[in-house]
Amino acid sequence: MTLGFLEDKADPGDIVGEDNRYVLALLPYEQTTTYGHGVGRAPEAIVEASSHVELFDEVLEVDASKHGILTVRPNITDLASITRVARELRQTHPKSLLGFVGGEHSVTPALIEAFAPAKSPSLGIVWIDAHADLRKEFHGREDNHACAGRNSMRFGPIVQVGIRTLAEEEWLLLKKTDRVRAHRGWTKKARADLLALPKDVYLTVDFDGFSPEVIRAVGTPEPGGLYWEEVMDILDTVFRHKNVVAFDAVELCPSDADLASSFTAARLVYKVMNYHAAYALEGRRKRTSRTSPRTRPKTRRVPRKPKRRARTARASRSRRRTKARSTRMRATSSGR
Repeated sequence: MTLGFLEDKADPGDIVGEDNRYVLALLPYEQTTTYGHGVGRAPEAIVEASSHVELFDEVLEVDASKHGILTVRPNITDLASITRVARELRQTHPKSLLGFVGGEHSVTPALIEAFAPAKSPSLGIVWIDAHADLRKEFHGREDNHACAGRNSMRFGPIVQVGIRTLAEEEWLLLKKTDRVRAHRGWTKKARADLLALPKDVYLTVDFDGFSPEVIRAVGTPEPGGLYWEEVMDILDTVFRHKNVVAFDAVELCPSDADLASSFTAARLVYKVMNYHAAYALEGRRKRTSRTSPRTRPKTRRVPRKPKRRARTARASRSRRRTKARSTRMRATSSGR
């Protein structure tokens, strides 16, 4: 029995509806990985872990599964076939939010190509990752996963968050281009750059953008990174202010010894759907926004009254001498 996202073997439930507002395509594409291998197994690992995810989101107070989630397993052979599949799904499900689970990050420019408008305005791209992926070529291939960001630049401006390692050529490119804004953390400047993107955006999440404390099983791990609540605040900002045309989640390298990473990845994919359900389907744009620890407003402090300066021994002696002189002067006056 082949199950879809969130479906349980014991109780499949009613995840797939007649009119599914969410379509999740599994893309087990892995051809250019250079360190940890196995990202091609990620889509099925995430689907399997998703059967243990609670459907109701207690933070957003929504359940995206009630709007229907269809899982598809398209036949893909190369990046061109991935673009073709994305275009077909867009035509077949024009009212659905399309999500894609990889696989390596090289699938992202192939997917964006299917959603980028032929004419301006351009499509904004929100990029969560540990790596900028701005190399011109890597290991002899220009379609390598390390080149995904550079190959996506032609479709629109990119704001990257979580970037904490750069090759020299990437560092030099970032110095001279305004097409990509890369940020190490989720800061006020990163938020401002994200808000400056066009209204329509494509969202891509590389799981190594998270701290290894959150998701450890990735193909190219890096120390540091984003924490869960920071990524939730990014998603809140994106879905509150932008129109997400599609999204992908890539680069999980599942391990039987690390079920937590697969489960957390599944939670992330479903969180994207729940944020879309909360803001796009149920219109909650005016609700009080989340605040991450770094953007939490400071509590206004009530100014304290200045303390009276402690009396010193020297000041006390001076006052006693002054009082004594005054007493003698009064006594002299009285004698006259």
